[in-house]
Amino acid sequence: MTADDRWESGSAFPLVLGSEHKRPFDGGRFFGSGRQALMALLAHGRDTLGWTAVHFPTYYCPDVVDDVASVLDVKRYAAAPEGDREEPAPSDTEVVVTVSYFGQPPIVPRAAGRVLIVDATHDPLAPWLSTVGAGFVFASLRKTLPLPDGGVLWSPARQAMPVPAPATERHLAGVGQILAAMNLKAAYLERGTGDKQTYLDLFAAGEECFRHGAPGEMSAYSSAALRTFPIERWRAQRIANIATLTASLSGLDTLPSTFGVVLRFPSAGVRDVVRAGLIARRIYPAVLWDVAEPRRDRELAQRLLFLHTDFRSDPADLQLVAQAVRELSALEVPC
Repeated sequence: MTADDRWESGSAFPLVLGSEHKRPFDGGRFFGSGRQALMALLAHGRDTLGWTAVHFPTYYCPDVVDDVASVLDVKRYAAAPEGDREEPAPSDTEVVVTVSYFGQPPIVPRAAGRVLIVDATHDPLAPWLSTVGAGFVFASLRKTLPLPDGGVLWSPARQAMPVPAPATERHLAGVGQILAAMNLKAAYLERGTGDKQTYLDLFAAGEECFRHGAPGEMSAYSSAALRTFPIERWRAQRIANIATLTASLSGLDTLPSTFGVVLRFPSAGVRDVVRAGLIARRIYPAVLWDVAEPRRDRELAQRLLFLHTDFRSDPADLQLVAQAVRELSALEVPC
């Protein structure tokens, strides 16, 4: 098996370490995931500040909303990557979550109730974060960095934050499985060592351990590894790669993004053909997210496809991705 046979774009990160010696997100609190950080914050607000409900945009990860509903009453307001459609109407004991879709500044609601919470997962280093008036910001670090677990919470308004509890045994078991998967994937990609299905199964087993997990602290490995990452340089490379790939896809419909390239297809059928074709060529796009309701958000979600452009990609990789997307987008799709 040659290196060309093992080439891929996207999917989960392999094991990577850097050479920095610093503490990013200084002043933040680190949890096992962005979801855990949010759940801990909402439980803190419920128990100590009298928060009674949280308002979420309709276009949002369904699994996160389901887990949050076990902590605090959830209400929804219509908002999506194409723009907000209605304003939330929180009482003075309720809080509002707004989302940075694909790293873009969120549309800040006129009424945020007790406090505004921003999900900055798609670009936790975005320079506009200090300008939106958020009481709290949280992010999943695993979406942009090669970590087996990790989320961060901070308060631009310098409000009190929850202290992470010790990580659960189930969470640490998941970290161990994902860390093993990352290590095996790195060996497979670099040297052809091992079997691809083995590390895919480990990734899946680790993710299952994270499902519905109680909030706890980030693993010791991720805490140490995070301090070695050149995160500003990686962000700059990601944004440069976005520009390169977007230029190569000129004429196709893309949404503004600093997270990756977001393609918007004319129909779900075209999107699904392109998605399947890319996977067959070892290019692994993502769907953000499988939104079920309301109908307008579901129809948008079925037309979007996310292409990774992180530090793993070089110009040659991006050219292969662009060529594949163009070829597949030109195929005739039956109605």
